[in-house]
Amino acid sequence: MKTEEYNKGVSFRVPNATYGFLGRAVSGVSGVFFTQKRRFFWSGEDVGAEFVFRGHAFEIQTDGWDGALWIMAKDGRKHEVEMKELRDAVERFDAPPTGFFRWILTQTFT
Repeated sequence: MKTEEYNKGVSFRVPNATYGFLGRAVSGVSGVFFTQKRRFFWSGEDVGAEFVFRGHAFEIQTDGWDGALWIMAKDGRKHEVEMKELRDAVERFDAPPTGFFRWILTQTFT
């Protein structure tokens, strides 16, 4: 998944990701635990989540301009090592198909 970094060590954005994709990608990083996730009922403008990684708080927020998702340091400070690891994990993450797409891939049609 392509990411865009505008404030190195503080934040990066993922323009074409869903919350589920981004949450699974971040959850796969060793040492990440979520402290807040979005509510069950939500809108595209209400995607926020928070997680802790190596003692630092980060958040996932929606870009109000185009709906892209941001991962940012909650304290606004640079955490270059942690942000690089998170960004690399998102870029490498290969989400397996879910729902209907998983079902269709397991079917044998004759």
